[in-house]
Amino acid sequence: MKVDFHMHTTHSDGSYTPTALIQRCAEKGLGCVSVTDHDTLSGLVECGQEARKNGMELVPGVEISAQFEPGTLHILGYFLDPDDSELKEELGGVQRARKERNPQIIEKLRGLGIEISLEEVHKEAALDEELADRQIGRPHFARVLVKKGYAASLEDAFGRYLSKGRPAYMDKRRLSSARAIQVIRKAGGIASVAHPKQMRLEERALEKELARLVGEGLEAIEVYNSCQTAAEHSIYQRLAKHFGLVVTGGSDFHGASKPGVEVGILGENVSLGYEMVDALREKLAARRG
Repeated sequence: MKVDFHMHTTHSDGSYTPTALIQRCAEKGLGCVSVTDHDTLSGLVECGQEARKNGMELVPGVEISAQFEPGTLHILGYFLDPDDSELKEELGGVQRARKERNPQIIEKLRGLGIEISLEEVHKEAALDEELADRQIGRPHFARVLVKKGYAASLEDAFGRYLSKGRPAYMDKRRLSSARAIQVIRKAGGIASVAHPKQMRLEERALEKELARLVGEGLEAIEVYNSCQTAAEHSIYQRLAKHFGLVVTGGSDFHGASKPGVEVGILGENVSLGYEMVDALREKLAARRG
């Protein structure tokens, strides 16, 4: 049974609705998946309904942005309770901050001579009154920039305007890593570092950061991700063994928002089976005693 524990829907910055994403996973032969939208749980009910129709297992998940320099640190949460009030409250605060950030990105782009409106970005994200819980993210800005001829591709839009350090970048409110891990664990879940490559640390520095995160309650690491090379997989596998972390993996599928990435493909010639799910459950059982 193939698995994929990192993917996104239109409820964050993916281009597939929850129903369409689960259908694609079924077509690709996946038996167990975790949908991990950024800082929101709003798509999980629809995902669960479609998963049941297709005889698939859905593990409730989320991806939380944490404070970190010089790269980015995202914490994946698995097997959590989507109705946990503390988790929902924290994620709600992050979502509100994201909405407040978006007009500031518009102003920065206009200051660069780019004619763009927030209404255009909303339209690109297919927002309407019935889908008001969907989030506006930088990929939606990027798609508008490409359509209007200000960038040649999504990658170009991020590289020229929207990535950290570029002229239209605006940071958002993030939880500390300790708080992100804490709310995941309090909601009954297990926390895993997403795509450690994006932390932009050399191996020794990464080992030091992982030691800190383990001290905060981290229990897993995404060894396998479509953005990581085979050599990087080996490094993360060694670190997982060193710290006793569960090895997880995911495609980080976004659909059209991240071309070239497919569900179930967790790196070149990499796929994982149900043993990963069993390992996560065993870790949770050991913690709960």
